[in-house]
Amino acid sequence: MTATQLSVTFFLQMFVILAVCRGVGWMAQRVGQPQVVGEMVAGVMLGPSLFGWLWPAGQHFLFPADSMKTLYVGAQLGVGLYMFLVGVEFRTELFRSRIRSAISVSVAGMVVPFVIGAGLAMWLIEVPGLFSAKARPFEAALYLGAAIAITAFPMLARIIYERGLTGTPLGALALAAGAIDDAAAWCVLAIVLASFGEGAQVAVLAIAGGAAYALFIVFLGPRLLAPLGRIAEREQRISPALLAIVLMLFALAAWAMDAIGLHAVFGGFLLGTAMPRGYFARGSCSASSSHSPWSSCCRCSSRSPA
Repeated sequence: MTATQLSVTFFLQMFVILAVCRGVGWMAQRVGQPQVVGEMVAGVMLGPSLFGWLWPAGQHFLFPADSMKTLYVGAQLGVGLYMFLVGVEFRTELFRSRIRSAISVSVAGMVVPFVIGAGLAMWLIEVPGLFSAKARPFEAALYLGAAIAITAFPMLARIIYERGLTGTPLGALALAAGAIDDAAAWCVLAIVLASFGEGAQVAVLAIAGGAAYALFIVFLGPRLLAPLGRIAEREQRISPALLAIVLMLFALAAWAMDAIGLHAVFGGFLLGTAMPRGYFARGSCSASSSHSPWSSCCRCSSRSPA
């Protein structure tokens, strides 16, 4: 497909995805479920499991193979920006006061499904075609355990937001535990890739790089980013120049996490937690003011498919 054809296809895909997500999300809310649950169901409906099964030609026309890379990048950008905004309103003081609880919840929420997944792998590895013929039992156990233990971090953030738990001790605890869960599971997947011949550097880069980034953000991030808050307080607005700087920093953080083999959402979320508070962060999704500089962006991001 040419660049023009990709552009035409992309905008049609966006229309269909947003329309179906809004419709199914609204129906989910009517039966007492979070809107994001309906949006996830909409994704399954538009995929090969339903749409492609009922109308293969239509599914291929709407989602040709050449366009999936473009769609993937757009999805990464959207969910990464949303998780950045979640990080901006994340109450780090609540996390610091409950760091032991967050780690305990994270470990408990990861160990149990990991053990179950690893145990199932010992049985499922005998099923023809499910795992690669080269996969050893240890590798299959690691992979399936990590796959089951991974938390849908952006989805968790949306549920917390939709249930009005943003900024509460429970919401902060759940987000922190979910972030730790996902980071650990992605590191396990990096180990699996390394064992499949990708080389030990894959696992080392993911684990060491992720830890280095997290430590940098926690200990140096707030100090280095503090001038942005002072500029916003002095001008009492988010200027185009300031917004451009923030977006550049987000892009750099997302690139760093993707490059080392983790996920862009971690880069955006952790960067958001280090951003200045006060006027700079007053436009988070839970803010009551509809005139805050970030509010319109946050509302749009929170409604996009997770």
